[in-house]
Amino acid sequence: MCLFKAPKAPEIVYQGPSDEDVAASTAALEDFKTTTAANTKTFQDSINAQITAAQESTASLMASLADTKATSGAGVENIINDAPYAVVTEDNVTPEDAQTTAAISKKKKKPSTLKISTGGLSASAGTGVNYGV
Repeated sequence: MCLFKAPKAPEIVYQGPSDEDVAASTAALEDFKTTTAANTKTFQDSINAQITAAQESTASLMASLADTKATSGAGVENIINDAPYAVVTEDNVTPEDAQTTAAISKKKKKPSTLKISTGGLSASAGTGVNYGV
């Protein structure tokens, strides 16, 4: 007598995205692609404008330096040496508060206080190493 029925296998039905979901995803991807392309073009145009402005500024500065060299005779070297933050270095200068180091020396050890007498104990029971015999 059987009280239970044999279990049935479940019915598996695949339900993929609907046509509306696929169309919405495709539209979102196309929108992302066009927005990214427009942003990239805007960024590239901005960078190109900055590069052009920097090149024009450099050319103007070089022309100004060339005019300075022609009029004063000293040229760029004079401008660099008279700069408010010109760097001057000197060799073999010892600073006033120089910290120096000494050579490494061995540490002096304190004398040992342990004295071992070689003939102090005779070989008998209880002397020497106890091996537990």
